[in-house]
Amino acid sequence: MHQQHHPLLSASLGTQREIVSFHFGEEKYKQVYIQASLHGDEIPGMAVAWFLKQKLMALESAGRLRAGFTLVPVANPLALSQHWHGTHLGRFHSESGQDFNRRFPALGEKLAAELAGSLTPNEGDNKRLIRDAIDRHYRDVIAKTELEAQRFTLMRMASQADLMIDLHCDWEALTHLYTTPHAWPDIEPLARWLGSEVQLLAQISGGEPFDEACCEPWLTLAQRFGDQYPMPRGLLPVTLELRGVRDVDPDQAEQDAEAIINALRESGYIAAESPTVSAEVAAPVIGGDELALVTANAEDIAGMTESSAAASALEAVDVPEESGVIKPRHTEGAGAVSPALKHPATPLAGCEYIHSPVSGLILHRKKLGAHIRPGEVVAEVVDPVTDVITPLVAEFGGVLYARHWTKFATAGMLVVRLAGEDEVRSGDLLVG
Repeated sequence: MHQQHHPLLSASLGTQREIVSFHFGEEKYKQVYIQASLHGDEIPGMAVAWFLKQKLMALESAGRLRAGFTLVPVANPLALSQHWHGTHLGRFHSESGQDFNRRFPALGEKLAAELAGSLTPNEGDNKRLIRDAIDRHYRDVIAKTELEAQRFTLMRMASQADLMIDLHCDWEALTHLYTTPHAWPDIEPLARWLGSEVQLLAQISGGEPFDEACCEPWLTLAQRFGDQYPMPRGLLPVTLELRGVRDVDPDQAEQDAEAIINALRESGYIAAESPTVSAEVAAPVIGGDELALVTANAEDIAGMTESSAAASALEAVDVPEESGVIKPRHTEGAGAVSPALKHPATPLAGCEYIHSPVSGLILHRKKLGAHIRPGEVVAEVVDPVTDVITPLVAEFGGVLYARHWTKFATAGMLVVRLAGEDEVRSGDLLVG
């Protein structure tokens, strides 16, 4: 392991901040990037990142890393300094009011113009050309603010990766994740190992969040030049929401870190402890599937990978259909069976956001994880002076996966979020 220090533009005299990154493994062609606490007051991911650092050091010493790993346990030093009378305010930049996970730059069109005459008939060479172009851009661009310097520093490292994992959390929530339809088949093992209960897919969610900005250049270049040159598949993004802001527990954090390691092992970024090869075949995830472990030799497995349902789903733009699909899953001596997926992936546009039209005391009537039907009351807002009770009613329904941790509503406040199966929204799909 070695660490690097990335100084940021100082906003004021005597306030120099830096981002520290940790690097593991020798392999440079395959790369994994993991960061935590881009929203500075979301600490569960920071705890998981610390355990990951210990595990990656041990795996590196054992010679089991099959990719280069970059880990940034503290992705937002600016937000860590934002405290107001004992309350940590880490989601928005206090000077500009901007959400720390919005307005990341899109490079695709600029890189397309730069690389138009340089791409080759070799996919590996094109991958290196794209990585070098991304690195040059962020090396040479001049940040105008401290916030911009932080964005550029993170993007320079993350956009190089094959897999980018961004560790977040919500107010009060189930474990859930965000990714794109094209990446979902490869992200699914991570969802299984983590026990993610809601998987939200969108190609463009609006607001230029970090995860989508990281993969944008690769997708744009593949779309522009894919008919002329063999283009690399590019970056696979995932944002993991590790429950709620108060869910900082050492046992849970270490368990989450181990789950991420298991998923990375299953996906081939980490070598197995033993040379034995096995394949697990999962029944359809809808209706409560069970997993059976099936042993096979290497020749058996080699013939399975290209024809798998997961591989074919990469070409789909819509959410992959889960019903009736038998999913081959392959591990190389992972030592454990990948758990069943708790719920199939659903579109981010299927989420219902329920706001309070009035101010008052919030009384939740449904628990996290409840399946809500249209017309059900999920919470009530009580005015303790007038005794007026305002029910918050689901219009479309879905899994109650997140809610505000505050128990007093202001008028217009977002209180509850449901994950439904059908698209009911458009435009900017993320919480503002």
